[in-house]
Amino acid sequence: MKIKKVSAQQIRILRHKVLRQGKPFSTTTYQRDNCIDTFHLAFMKENELVSCATFYPEQSSLISSKKAYRLRGMATLEEHRKKGYGKKIMSKAIEEIKKRKGDFLWCNARLIAVEFYKKTGFSSIGEEFNISDIGPHYFMYKKL
Repeated sequence: MKIKKVSAQQIRILRHKVLRQGKPFSTTTYQRDNCIDTFHLAFMKENELVSCATFYPEQSSLISSKKAYRLRGMATLEEHRKKGYGKKIMSKAIEEIKKRKGDFLWCNARLIAVEFYKKTGFSSIGEEFNISDIGPHYFMYKKL
């Protein structure tokens, strides 16, 4: 079992299976996927990609930050949830973001994921909001 940096292409199947089920495969690509300052992490178990997330610099008007990073596309196969894989990805990502002089990490969290983010030290700001075709979310952040 290990966490490694991967390409966006390598995690698109997992994004589709977990986050975009029933939607066109093209919805698994994010605009910043291939930017030089974007990185993708995957948790590999016996050469199977079971969890992933994408991180890149992006400011938010909801937090005061010198260099905030955004988390997108965090996904774990259902049969591998609650085993600590997402938490390990988050720890590795925070380590990497700190090396890059990042001071905050933020995301738009689906309702199903809010408790996970709280357990990893995130707080929320504002009210629940809806993202079209995806559903209700909360803005969540963590000071690094």
